[in-house]
Amino acid sequence: LAGIEERYREVAELTRLRKQALQDALALYKMLSEASEYVLAHTEMPTTLEGAEAAIKKQEDFMTTMDANEEKISGVVDTGRRLVADGNINAERIQEKVDSIDQRHKKNRQAAKDLLTRLKDNRDLQKFLQDCQELSLWINEKMLTAQDMTYDEARNLHSKWLKHQAFMAELQSNKEWLDKIEKDGQALTAEKPETEAMVKEKLASLQTMWDNLESTTQTKAKCLFDANKAELFTQSCADLDKWLTGLDGQLQSDDFGKDLTSVNIMLKKQQMLESQVEVRQKEVEELQKQSQALSQEGKGSDEADGQRVTVEKKFQALLAPLKMRRDNLMASREIHQFNRDVEDEILWVEERMTLASSTDHGHNLQTVQLLIKKNQTLQKEIQGHQPRYDDIFQRSQQVLRAGSPTAEPIRQRLGELQALWEQIREETQRRHGRLSQAHQAQQYYFDAAEAEAWMTAWWTLGAAWSPTATSTPSASRRRWTPSTRGRSRMSLLETFR
Repeated sequence: LAGIEERYREVAELTRLRKQALQDALALYKMLSEASEYVLAHTEMPTTLEGAEAAIKKQEDFMTTMDANEEKISGVVDTGRRLVADGNINAERIQEKVDSIDQRHKKNRQAAKDLLTRLKDNRDLQKFLQDCQELSLWINEKMLTAQDMTYDEARNLHSKWLKHQAFMAELQSNKEWLDKIEKDGQALTAEKPETEAMVKEKLASLQTMWDNLESTTQTKAKCLFDANKAELFTQSCADLDKWLTGLDGQLQSDDFGKDLTSVNIMLKKQQMLESQVEVRQKEVEELQKQSQALSQEGKGSDEADGQRVTVEKKFQALLAPLKMRRDNLMASREIHQFNRDVEDEILWVEERMTLASSTDHGHNLQTVQLLIKKNQTLQKEIQGHQPRYDDIFQRSQQVLRAGSPTAEPIRQRLGELQALWEQIREETQRRHGRLSQAHQAQQYYFDAAEAEAWMTAWWTLGAAWSPTATSTPSASRRRWTPSTRGRSRMSLLETFR
């Protein structure tokens, strides 16, 4: 009886400790769950890009903490389910609590994911709004310059005119900034339709500001020109003529790059030149309008108009060389890119030639089979690379037709590539044949060794067997003959011999 009481007290104490552990775990879960719900319910969307980035980082850290506590919560749920499965007296209440914990936990995790998605969407919106704000500040700053109409006609009129021309060119080049923001806004509204109203409002505001800036800039240009039309007209012609002379010198260069990197750098410079030409073309067109205005006012002269005609002809004469230089640079880039592709292909073949021409044929059946698989993989790799090889030779026809001075070296490298390509294909075929023979030989050695081992065991067993004196006559007359498997191995051995 005393032993039973002692055992009862031990069970009661274990039950109390387990109950306390479950209560502690439940209290921990409630605290974590309530904290999670509070954080998820009281997170506001930041109104700045920096705040949006910080909120995303904070939410990701919070979700990491949730993941770290996943095991504790799962432990509570699993323990409760075990109690229910064991038929605990409070199984119904335990099941309700387990379901409540599990549902709240899943709800919190989904809410955390949804909040992170909303925070990232808000980050994208704040990025767009910040870009709009930066462009808006830039436009306001440039508007102050465009509205500055103070100048001294006698001294700095022409310098003001030149600065204003540069200012107009700057506006033209930054138009891409506005275009990019418009594209980003369209992409944002397509992905997140709920932002459409705000995005459209911002884009409309920016477009209005930009239109006002361009209008003010044109007004200032007209005022500067009207202040001293004849002088500005002559000086503008002289400046354009000087710029065209410099451009002509650049277009006469026969340097089209010595490698792919230098060609790409030259192409970027070419693009800058073409952008400048577009701006200067508008200046030439403006000179035509100014010349007509001067003639109508009686302030024009044959000399000034002759300058304009000279500039126009010079400008038109440089358009063809400009295009020719771009074509030459593009052709040069194509050649250098082709050379690089050829060198890459040669390197690709050379790296695999060692494996294709290897004389390692394995030292047992397993290694031979492994080498056969490697050779088959190499053959498939070569077969998969065939389209790239064909593409190079197809492109070579166009490159060689261009009449480049590098045509002969290109032909030599193409010949080397073709020879290497044929060599590696032949080497893999020959290696396939050698490995097949090695496989047959190793298979023979393997089967022969297996047959020899079987016969040794058979002969040993046959020598050890002999009828005893007490054997029945019928038993002594029995003969021991090899099984069907034994006969097949004997036949195999005879075949090998």
